[in-house]
Amino acid sequence: MKAFRIIYPILAFVLFFSCKNNDLLGDEEADNLKLSNLYTEMETYAQNRACAGDDCKVMGIGAQACGGPSGFLIYSLSKVDEKVLIEKVKAYTDFQKELNTKYNRISDCAMVLPPNVDCVNGLCTAK
Repeated sequence: MKAFRIIYPILAFVLFFSCKNNDLLGDEEADNLKLSNLYTEMETYAQNRACAGDDCKVMGIGAQACGGPSGFLIYSLSKVDEKVLIEKVKAYTDFQKELNTKYNRISDCAMVLPPNVDCVNGLCTAK
């Protein structure tokens, strides 16, 4: 999960600043940039994880090539509109599925289990 938070913004930064015009990017690079931007938008929307009580939730995100989520997003139900977040997660997941098919991507098929989450010191955190 932490790797997603680090890798995708860095990838987006590098891809964005390496070309001044997205028309110069190849199809796959442009698609990866779009996927990265969708991830950043989703992560940014859910970044306020302040909580009290049972506010903490976890949602599967992305799509491994052989099925199942590629990761999980922890969020505070009291700080996000869950319907909006579901739409953002769906857009990201559907686009990643599309890219998996389009570029014949493979994955290790490892089953990624959702973390247990709890409100610790006022923030939603994985146990």
